[in-house]
Amino acid sequence: MKRVVIVGGGITGLAAAHALEKADERHDVDIVEKGPQLGGNLQTIRHNGFIIDAGPDSWVAAKPHATRLAREVGLGDELIGTRPDTRRVYIVHQRKLHAMPEGLILGVPTEISPFVDSELLGWDAKLRAGLDFVVPQKKWKDNDDESIASFVTRRLGGEVSDRLAGPLLGGIFAGDPESLSVRACVPQLVEAEREHGSIIRAMRALKAKRKAQAASGEATAFVSLKRGVGDLVVNVAHKLRDAEIANSRTVKGLARLPEGDARGRWLVKTSDGAMFADDVVLSVPANAASKIVADLDPTLAGELGAIEYASAATVFLAYRKFDVRHPLDAFGILIPRSENRPILACTFVSSKWDHRAPSGQVLLRVFVGGAGNEEMLDREDKDLVRLARSQIFDLLNIDRAPMFTRVFRFRDSSPQPHVGHLGRVRRILARAAEHPGLHLGGSGYVGTGIPDMVRQGEEIAARIIAR
Repeated sequence: MKRVVIVGGGITGLAAAHALEKADERHDVDIVEKGPQLGGNLQTIRHNGFIIDAGPDSWVAAKPHATRLAREVGLGDELIGTRPDTRRVYIVHQRKLHAMPEGLILGVPTEISPFVDSELLGWDAKLRAGLDFVVPQKKWKDNDDESIASFVTRRLGGEVSDRLAGPLLGGIFAGDPESLSVRACVPQLVEAEREHGSIIRAMRALKAKRKAQAASGEATAFVSLKRGVGDLVVNVAHKLRDAEIANSRTVKGLARLPEGDARGRWLVKTSDGAMFADDVVLSVPANAASKIVADLDPTLAGELGAIEYASAATVFLAYRKFDVRHPLDAFGILIPRSENRPILACTFVSSKWDHRAPSGQVLLRVFVGGAGNEEMLDREDKDLVRLARSQIFDLLNIDRAPMFTRVFRFRDSSPQPHVGHLGRVRRILARAAEHPGLHLGGSGYVGTGIPDMVRQGEEIAARIIAR
């Protein structure tokens, strides 16, 4: 019987534990979570008929790992897509809301008329974007990298980068497109340039593929659960028959045991005593993993600690529908950094998803903080609510008091894969491989979003099983 200690009870660690139990019964699994509950940022709160996803509210449908896991743990009938009548997004420009042009994929236009008719861009910018068809193709080498802003500006021009691609792509990471790596964050764009030269041409091909998928019934780009994404955590945890779960327990460090020690290969130092393991999975953010391996391998710790994270908060505001004058006919609002507003975005939760608010009521989610503005999380709840309400009044003209509010803070929650990130990850994984039985996963390495975290957990489990 192999003993496996999984540090971190987020979806990566839970997916690893689930895969180990599903494969065989030769593993004795312990999950150690520093917080009072499992799931990390995947938290769902239910209040008076409202369903509140404090962190991520969905996952990308095109990546199958999370959907497959949901079905495996009995949530197949709970899977839902976004509402078909609100599948658009507003962008703020000069204090006004403008609908994002239809046909954008990863911030790249694929339809001429909506792009040309949009008031978000001037004619010079629209003509500059068209030069994508003739801009020379970059010859990407293995170690080359570029920021998202630099890439989009090179292909489509600065205005498209600032007003369309920047808020759309940078917002995923609560980060600055000027420093985020295009290879780490949006590898699809790099592959598009490699394969097609023109990224507009590439996205048109992708759009045709998606249209075929929609015709076969795969129409939604995002997937969630009727009762909130937190149910994925709950159901995976309930499926774990034999794993021992210890909440509110901190892992302080690791040490190698002598070869042949009957207790295993690893000593895991925790706030509640020592544990022993043959394999240790650090499914925690890279900066947390850095502290755990500091004594074991200072070089590895240094590389892990160099991966930066941003902090963000979500402020939920619930209103009566008749108190909201502006039509909530979209997924929400994205805000370019050039607008210099104290919020990042606003999701019209009850317009994006069914089942999120009682009839006649609406739910909004305002994002605060992000890279360069983390100090905002130090404000009191009432101040963040006041800030969110003032911005919502300015953008949507809602002057009535909300029925209720909720504030959630997520410190060091969003990895910032800066230019050169994938090179650092390669060094980290090579160094970690020098410690047999040590496995790294979770946010901060390769991929983003729930499906990639599930995939990492399953791949770690496969390596443990195969060893």
